[in-house]
Amino acid sequence: MSEFYQKYKDTIKKVSQRNYRKRKIWVNEYLSDKFCSYCGESETACLQFYPHESEVRKLTKRKGLNEQSRTEVNKLIDDSKVVCANCYLKLENDIIDIM
Repeated sequence: MSEFYQKYKDTIKKVSQRNYRKRKIWVNEYLSDKFCSYCGESETACLQFYPHESEVRKLTKRKGLNEQSRTEVNKLIDDSKVVCANCYLKLENDIIDIM
């Protein structure tokens, strides 16, 4: 490993972890004033992006927080409906219709 990396290894790890947490928090802050399109559930921990939940979460962890980095994530969010976990499962299993 490079001398620079060895010298700043702990700092690099801490900054990387801090930025990762900030990216995860960004999604939850986005959902904080949203609610399920079907049942009205507003608990942030229950809300998901249908049908792009996994892609949004995966990209959010990898992309930066600036607007340019968020373009792809924002497009997926715009193409999704905010639904709760229960309604997400119902949509996946054709128990309720997509409106």
